[in-house]
Amino acid sequence: MKLQLCAVTLGLMFCQIALAAPSTVSLGGAPTLGGGEYSTGGGITIAVEPRRTVDDQLALCGVWAQSDRLIAYVRRSGPSVLDRGSLAVNGRVVYRDLSFLNQVAPSKSYAKSEATCVGTSLPWQGNASVEIRIPRHVVVQDRDGSRDGIEIRFGPSEAANPALLSGSVLPSRFTSWKGTFRGN
Repeated sequence: MKLQLCAVTLGLMFCQIALAAPSTVSLGGAPTLGGGEYSTGGGITIAVEPRRTVDDQLALCGVWAQSDRLIAYVRRSGPSVLDRGSLAVNGRVVYRDLSFLNQVAPSKSYAKSEATCVGTSLPWQGNASVEIRIPRHVVVQDRDGSRDGIEIRFGPSEAANPALLSGSVLPSRFTSWKGTFRGN
């Protein structure tokens, strides 16, 4: 079952065909990588590839990963970063809000990762070029009214796979959250 979603923004009609329930597939060997990094170190990698649907439409399938070692301020900010992202095909934005992506562990390769897919209104294009866009923005701003405080930003990275970057100089036992506390 498909659902046609349309929105009118600034007088322009934007429509996309989304799958009623996102489907999953294994990513191929060469997905497009994108993402960015936090100003405190570490980052997010997004891996996306185009797929053909049964009715010859273009679907976009992908995963995301976040660095294991992040400071506490940004550990849970991944979903809000994805909310701001978009996917462009051949230079045209066709999908906004990347929260549909499946989260996976950071890896040197995202081939065979279990990816979530969404449909688009575009016909299948075997040579489609996919671009991942996440705007620069402030992730954490904690100031007391003066210039003192903390401000952490998310923005583009020169690293091909930002999720493999470390976000802390502390040993991993102090920066990796495994869901339980260890007593001394």
